[in-house]
Amino acid sequence: MRFPATEVDQTLRRTLAQAFEHDPTVTYVLPDERTRLKRLERVYGIYLSVFTRLGFVVATDALDAAALWLPPQRYPLTVAQNLRLLPAILFTFGRQSARALTAMSVLEGACPPRGHYWYLGVLGVVPPQQGRGIGTKLLERGLAICDKAGAGAYLEATSEAHVPFYERHGFRVRSELSLRDGPRVWTMWRDPLLAAPS
Repeated sequence: MRFPATEVDQTLRRTLAQAFEHDPTVTYVLPDERTRLKRLERVYGIYLSVFTRLGFVVATDALDAAALWLPPQRYPLTVAQNLRLLPAILFTFGRQSARALTAMSVLEGACPPRGHYWYLGVLGVVPPQQGRGIGTKLLERGLAICDKAGAGAYLEATSEAHVPFYERHGFRVRSELSLRDGPRVWTMWRDPLLAAPS
């Protein structure tokens, strides 16, 4: 199910927050367990507003999983786009804003040059539903669009445990980054599958 921006609600924000509550990069940026989930809901509110405006969000009917994509030429965000997001970022991260902005800068600096690729910004499934193939189905829907357009796909895996999952879907590690005094992140790339000749 595709959700235009006007229909994105608190349920989807909560879904993504729960999916990433214990992610290494998230716990690095938001170390306080007492406030992490609430702050994450705000973070994904920002994400959802950006991705529904510039790309698209695909979610399950039950809103227990979602994938957020940006089309070619839309990632990384421009300086002007980032500046418009800055007040919301500062409000959301509070005292951790410097760490959050540093992480964003490292990730955006490592991405491929603007070109013909789709960017998978988020793929999240609530913990009780993980391991049931839901994430695979959402990922395959996005990758089918990439293949039809002859476009690559790019993402950042923020947990080493996620790398084999993406490798099974044709991604390969492009680079390994270390956030300042923090966890590692793996940038990953997938070439489009070529259609079999008819």
